[in-house]
Amino acid sequence: WMAACTSTPVQEAPTPVSGGLRFSLSVPVAKTVAVVGSFNGWSPTAHAMTRVGSNGFWSAVVPLPGGEHAFMYLVDGTTWVVPPEAQDFVTDGFGNTNGVVIIP
Repeated sequence: WMAACTSTPVQEAPTPVSGGLRFSLSVPVAKTVAVVGSFNGWSPTAHAMTRVGSNGFWSAVVPLPGGEHAFMYLVDGTTWVVPPEAQDFVTDGFGNTNGVVIIP
């Protein structure tokens, strides 16, 4: 997938909004994108993102309790994307790096 993609996915830092935290990622070639993490049992379907406009930008608002939450993005159900703008990073024990968001 990354080889066929003309650019690296671009992510904005998760942003507090009314109703939760907004996760955003730009992946123009994606058919589906989900935010997956410790807050949803790493479910690939619990927080599907919605395409915003025609530029390949995806967004989802997730209500999160206080604490630290590990997360990644899942593109087209097969490609894991490490969130480059996360507040912190942790290894997952399987050779990948997860982003961490901290909710006060």
